[in-house]
Amino acid sequence: MAQIIRVDILDGQMLDIELSNGHLILFDMRRLMETDRSYGSLRNLEVLPRPDTDGQGVFWRGGPRLSLETIMDLLNRQDYLD
Repeated sequence: MAQIIRVDILDGQMLDIELSNGHLILFDMRRLMETDRSYGSLRNLEVLPRPDTDGQGVFWRGGPRLSLETIMDLLNRQDYLD
């Protein structure tokens, strides 16, 4: 599986994720923050702080972690995209 080589924030709530295979993922965090209580520490922020990556996931120091596998699973769920 590809690894995350870079992650940035776009428009305050969107993750811009670059993978080792050259693909880019734009992942909107708003829905996840609304539905998953583990992201509560980020919910009321207008602009998310820039996260870090260890290649396998995205994380905020002292905060939540989001694995690449979870990101891919969510992007493949129709109910998440609606």
